[in-house]
Amino acid sequence: MNLLRRLASAAAAMAVIFIVLYVGARFEVQWIVGLVIMVVAYLASVEYLQLMKKLGISLAAPEFLIWVPVLTLSLIFFQAKYADVVMMCAIAYQVLRYLGAMPHLTGLIQAAAGVFGLLYIPWLLHYFQLIYLGSPGQKPHVGAVNALVVLLMVWGYDAGAYFVGKSLGRHKAFPNVSPNKTWEGVVGGFILAVLGGIVGATFSPVWRNLVFWDGFVHLLIAGVLVGCAAQLGDLFASKLKRAAGVKDTGTFLPGHGGAIDRIDGLLFALPAFYFYFHYAVRFF
Repeated sequence: MNLLRRLASAAAAMAVIFIVLYVGARFEVQWIVGLVIMVVAYLASVEYLQLMKKLGISLAAPEFLIWVPVLTLSLIFFQAKYADVVMMCAIAYQVLRYLGAMPHLTGLIQAAAGVFGLLYIPWLLHYFQLIYLGSPGQKPHVGAVNALVVLLMVWGYDAGAYFVGKSLGRHKAFPNVSPNKTWEGVVGGFILAVLGGIVGATFSPVWRNLVFWDGFVHLLIAGVLVGCAAQLGDLFASKLKRAAGVKDTGTFLPGHGGAIDRIDGLLFALPAFYFYFHYAVRFF
């Protein structure tokens, strides 16, 4: 029953994302993706504040959360041109906010937690918008496929790691942090990450040309990078939850836990995917 609920929740979430990507590309309203990013980032940030509270780190919630929509709206209205400036202002504010806190160690920890939270959630998520926007002049439907490819790779890795690990897993990979992770599951995750990328590539002639003719090796490399990054993101979230003494970060989706639980691997995978295809391959 739990597996069915898990699959149903995942299918519903994927359907919503597919619809948003389609609408954004079909009607050239790319800002709609930014709104989804803002909602997810806000929910995940609320969970982050709750985790910090359990760790004994009290952050001023309104003054932390206000930067999530500010950063996201800067991505929407200015095509991510001033995201660095907005993030610098957000970081500076978090430092100044706790500069006078006493004792000094408490203020330092609060400032560090505030800065890290902004970098961990809204900043890493902003790479999804960069991937979706693609290169200047790129048609919206190609940008939508950019986003679809990275999503299917991450989802493929998660599915492969879960199902292969559950059915064939024998050798524990990270017993101290995530006891259920196995090396067999990791291998299965890498395989499905590449398959997910192949499926995503079929939706665009530009991607089909790259994957099936010009550079399939790029997809293999990206599959390894995305898989490693997704696994690292998942392990980090597990470490964070264990430190806070909780099983899930929230109840965002039935059977899947909170928003952070759903995007932990994606958060680390997005910059890996973007840096490879933007800087190494010059694909977008």
